[in-house]
Parts: sequence; structure tokens; C-alpha cells
Amino acid sequence: MGLQFGNLPIRIHRIVYYNLSPIEQQTWIKSMTHGMPNLMKRALYALPMVLPGFIMSAVVYKWSSVAHDRYIRKDPKLYENDK
Repeated sequence: MGLQFGNLPIRIHRIVYYNLSPIEQQTWIKSMTHGMPNLMKRALYALPMVLPGFIMSAVVYKWSSVAHDRYIRKDPKLYENDK
């Protein structure tokens, strides 16, 4: 009779249905054989450009931490004459 769910005589407008073909669903097939080597190649290509910035930021962070600890330390000479 056609009144089962999915075959109702009501038309709903402004709703878009999407589906993928079986070829598009096979996205992980070449991820290990093509994707990982490509990722490594791009990372090694970009490494010389970003490595100096990372090294300099680590050096500045270490220096500023040591300088901050040195500046907040109390000077014992200021408290020699206290009772």
C-alpha cells in the first residue's frame, strides 16, 4: 500500500540528503603507504626553517626563568643588622 516508513506520501521540502560512494569511503587505504611518508617528507623540509625559532625560544625561556629567580631572591646583606 506504500504507507510504510520510508514510503510515506508526504514530501518534505528544503532537506538535502547526502551519501558517499564506496570509492570515497576508502580514505584510509593509502594513508600508511602514501600519507605517512609524505608527512615525514614535509616535516623534514620545514624543520630547518622552524628549528632556529624553537631553539631561540627555549633559550630565552630558560634565561628569563633563571633571571626571574635571581631577581626575586632576597639579599642577605640587607638583613645583617636586624635583631
